[in-house]
Amino acid sequence: MQTITEYMSASHHACDEAFANAEQAALDNNWSDAEIGFNNFRTDLARHFRMEEDELFPMLLSAGGPAGPVQVMRMEHAQMNTLIEQLAVTLAHRDAQGYGGLSETLLIVMQQHNLKEEQMLYPIADHFLASQRKTLLDRMRVE
Repeated sequence: MQTITEYMSASHHACDEAFANAEQAALDNNWSDAEIGFNNFRTDLARHFRMEEDELFPMLLSAGGPAGPVQVMRMEHAQMNTLIEQLAVTLAHRDAQGYGGLSETLLIVMQQHNLKEEQMLYPIADHFLASQRKTLLDRMRVE
């Protein structure tokens, strides 16, 4: 059976790919593809955040998992959402330079965030939720 770490890391990779596609299109001034790519990225990341915030985090905390790392992840989600909204504005204004600057900032935040989740939070979840893993993954797949 797939672990929480494997499932959520695969979700990170899908979001990263959509992000890279949107960024490249914006930097190429291909605004039609940039808009499609950005919307795909935003949708994928919103789904990923919902899986964590609506399913994983509450279940982990209920099982006695550490609250501190969960709180940090939630704060970082909010930070990323702010950057995404700023990216949407640069996209609407067809501002390749602004988009590029914000996307670099978001990329750094996402890389650090994903590393913390993949190296720390998800393995903790795999440990605390071992007996509930199938139920959790089934619920997240429906999300």
